[in-house]
Amino acid sequence: MAPHPLRSAHLLMAVAAAVATAGSALLVAPARAIPTPLSAAALAVASDASSAPASTPQPWFGMNVTSGSIGLWKPPAMPAGAPAIAAKAGILVDMDDGEILWERRPHVALPPASLTKVLTSLVALENFSPGQEVTVTRGALLQAGDDSVMGLRVEETLTVQELLEGMLLPSGDDAASAIAVDTVGETRFVAAMNAQVAALGLHSSHFANSSGLDDPDLQASAYDLAVIATFTYDRYPLFDQIVDSRTIDLPATPDHPAFQLGNVNGLLEDYPAAVGIKPGWTGNAGWCLIGMAVQDGHRLLAVLLNGGNPPKAETRLLAWGFQVKGLPVMLPATPTPSPAAT
Repeated sequence: MAPHPLRSAHLLMAVAAAVATAGSALLVAPARAIPTPLSAAALAVASDASSAPASTPQPWFGMNVTSGSIGLWKPPAMPAGAPAIAAKAGILVDMDDGEILWERRPHVALPPASLTKVLTSLVALENFSPGQEVTVTRGALLQAGDDSVMGLRVEETLTVQELLEGMLLPSGDDAASAIAVDTVGETRFVAAMNAQVAALGLHSSHFANSSGLDDPDLQASAYDLAVIATFTYDRYPLFDQIVDSRTIDLPATPDHPAFQLGNVNGLLEDYPAAVGIKPGWTGNAGWCLIGMAVQDGHRLLAVLLNGGNPPKAETRLLAWGFQVKGLPVMLPATPTPSPAAT
């Protein structure tokens, strides 16, 4: 799908803002040598199923953007017998060979809610070390009273890893905002998010903030989210560890109080084979979920956008997918109540 003119304009505005403030903004020191910046043509390259993800990130206005692709392919005849799924859009993919097992409007862009935080994680992990300290400012704590938060306060200092844990488990919008606002600024960070989407060869998504709160310019497709999640999971073991955690307790330090973080991803409770990744909900997006499961070493990933009860639906969809792949049906765990708001 060709880039939306309005979204392209917003990206250009973000680029202009980033360039204008480059002299005063915090520059990220990459942990590796910086090669030649990506050209506009390179950022527009589409996914190639035969190419592997690049191992060397590229700089983009002081931010690293890694190039690469995840090749997803659809067989001539899709497998029959998929369970009934109530979602506006979705996709089920085999992460090991890229086969699409089920899809519904996979390239239609819809509000992704907190699924946005998977891309936020990718950009953060590509640019900051897990131990880098971030001091929270008032500008990062502008969430509404009903937003999901980690519970940050002004002048607390946490590491990037701690903020990622607070962003991915309780879906803290304040943690997502701090990762962007209190490092290089929201404008530059979000511009790098969109550059990263382009560098992965994706064209159906555009991001407007780091948290996933409703915005007319924040939309993503199930296909693009499947690629982003697969790429992030394969590249960053720390991300994998966090999204598969039921709870994480952060002890108090001189710089912040203790935090008890619980994972709001109901799929981890509903399905024994589940290993994460991220749920989301907003008024415009409805219930959304990127869910991953592993059975006998085989990996499947599902994305549902605007669904009624994504954990229950993805439990059925993933179990069916493993059956298609010739693996025995794994009985789901006792279902949890309705998903908690994220």
